Amino acid sequence: MALKALQTLCSITVGLSLSACTPADTASQGVASGNATTGVVAASDPVVAASFDGGSVRWNDDSVMVYRFTAIERAGEIFVCGAYSGEGLSYTPQFNRELLRRSAVTVNGEAVMRNLAYFQKASDELLDAGLVGSETRCRSTGLASGSVALEDLDVELRQGRVRIRV
Repeated sequence: MALKALQTLCSITVGLSLSACTPADTASQGVASGNATTGVVAASDPVVAASFDGGSVRWNDDSVMVYRFTAIERAGEIFVCGAYSGEGLSYTPQFNRELLRRSAVTVNGEAVMRNLAYFQKASDELLDAGLVGSETRCRSTGLASGSVALEDLDVELRQGRVRIRV
């Protein structure tokens, strides 16, 4: 009986809602170039600078996630590079990853890439600095260089409830 109760407790689904998504007050996005193939590219990915776009998410339990991103041209394609970090309760990292997994890169409101879980997890110590100085991870959007202005790319986080299994 105790084992069944423990299994039931372990399979309870926990859900939190976003209480605020606040974009960071940033200027223009940085541009870098290099040689790479499509997909996740580790070589010469940019480091988060003050000019990166981004924002923060405050969960309804006062946990927080900060994310930063930029669009770059590389190997004839447009890549989006990003990093995130957060602090809060023990299950907050799972909420942050799930939120990124369900989010998208958009151009004029139209999704051009889904699943941002590839963003690099930055040290929690860099939260107060807005992640400036942390490494990013990049992925190709599949768009050709010059097909859209880099500043037209945006990250849209999924609104509403996020559920995880604990």
